[in-house]
Amino acid sequence: MKTKQLILSALAVALLAILPAVAQADPVTLTLPSSVSVTAGSSITVIGTLTNAGSPDFNISSWSINLSNPLLTFDDTAFLSSPFVLGSGDSYGPVAFFDVIAGSSLAPGTYLGTFTVFDDVLQRSVTSTFQVQVQAAAVPEPVSLVLLGSGLGGLYLKRRRKRKQEGNV
Repeated sequence: MKTKQLILSALAVALLAILPAVAQADPVTLTLPSSVSVTAGSSITVIGTLTNAGSPDFNISSWSINLSNPLLTFDDTAFLSSPFVLGSGDSYGPVAFFDVIAGSSLAPGTYLGTFTVFDDVLQRSVTSTFQVQVQAAAVPEPVSLVLLGSGLGGLYLKRRRKRKQEGNV
């Protein structure tokens, strides 16, 4: 009986020693808004934060942006100013990371996007997923109303001129 208890105790201690190493989360986090809204035919700037809460340093080697619709494009030049290395305890942001551009013919709806930052030195990456809410573009006032208004204004001026001429005769 004591042997069984001793074995179980040894297993429990071994599990307690191993669990923290297994449960340790990646110290690098990428925080983006869960959702951004954009009108078709315009763009929105996505602001984010990249944090390295632990060790070792995180080398920003490259990044990628994937959007679920080809009519959604991006401009990632803002992320070019990011640091090359994020040391232990360092944070970059909140700053503009990239712009999402919605094509003018993009249908209103919800689309998905991912932003991934790679550390090619340590073969690690961190990814954040976000939604892009696209609203329909505002419809401008039809030109026909402008034409109708100018036509009515022209008729008014013609009638006014005719009355003036009749009054002078």
